[in-house]
Amino acid sequence: MEDLQIDYEVDSSLSKVSGKITAFVDGAAGDRIKFSANLNGEEVFNGSAELDDQRKAEVEFHVSNPKLWYPHGYGEQPLYTVSATLAHGEHELHSISRRTGFRKTELVQTPDKTGKTFYFRVNGVDVFCGGSDWIPADSFVSVNTMSEDQSGGID
Repeated sequence: MEDLQIDYEVDSSLSKVSGKITAFVDGAAGDRIKFSANLNGEEVFNGSAELDDQRKAEVEFHVSNPKLWYPHGYGEQPLYTVSATLAHGEHELHSISRRTGFRKTELVQTPDKTGKTFYFRVNGVDVFCGGSDWIPADSFVSVNTMSEDQSGGID
């Protein structure tokens, strides 16, 4: 198994997650992938798919009433474990898993008196995102531009 990709969308009512899980295989062994997803040991999805000519398998999934992930301070951060197992016949050859949180994230840009807004909404909740950005004064930060005479001999 080379990689596992999880693409999903949370519906507007926040009551269903739908998406696609894709597994990529590097090597000739195996002919199908068994997929599963669980939360706290409880399985919420399972399925399987044959490998195609490019050694890729994908399956669509649906989770009803998902436990949604929220940013710190806004709610819980439940993580689902999504697994893919490479199999040949009844023999399991290799497994990989990834943890992911399901969330609906929107950038809100609506006209206001100074232009337009710029904030994020996660699972229907407006979220404050603070921070700063510093751009180095010199593009080549590691280059010492002062000569020894300018620096007074201090390195």
